[in-house]
Amino acid sequence: MANWASTSYVIEGSKAEVSKVYQVIDDFMSGRKQPVAETASDGWEGNIVKMLGATDEQMKKYLRGFIQYYEYDGDVLRIDAEEAWGATDFYEVLGELMPNLTIYFSVEEPGCEIYTTNDAEGKYFADRFYVESAVNNNYAHEYFTEKKDAMSYVAELLGRENVSKEELDKWNEEQEDYDAYIYVHEYKVVA
Repeated sequence: MANWASTSYVIEGSKAEVSKVYQVIDDFMSGRKQPVAETASDGWEGNIVKMLGATDEQMKKYLRGFIQYYEYDGDVLRIDAEEAWGATDFYEVLGELMPNLTIYFSVEEPGCEIYTTNDAEGKYFADRFYVESAVNNNYAHEYFTEKKDAMSYVAELLGRENVSKEELDKWNEEQEDYDAYIYVHEYKVVA
């Protein structure tokens, strides 16, 4: 069984091309078009790239993702998908088919500790740190763009003025028997 990642995309480009991708997604998700394979679901990412002209070779790439939400505001297309093990090859194949599109993504897969984005400048995905915590039976999670802000939040959770990574690691070790934790995950920026 796969570990499912939450992947968010923002696609920008000419209105005609972005609208075309949106329309293909909407046709499958609304049931106006049937999936391209008998066993595929309406939200399978492979439907979209196949309908946009993917070759048999491109369809052999890792396309194990399913659209959960999509929205086109006339400028950019936003897609939220569940993808197996992290970002799939969906954005690469779409980029090959429509090279004038710019496709940004952010992916979170906690089981394998995958926190990744290709949005180096933070245009749509500015968060670089994700803090999840269980302290005194209070479960929380927060996103931060700066490490110093994430660590200030962690210090606040611990009732301290400040805290280092080493001190946090030690605190986590001491809490193993108490179901308490504070984890700071840093997004890796990829090309």
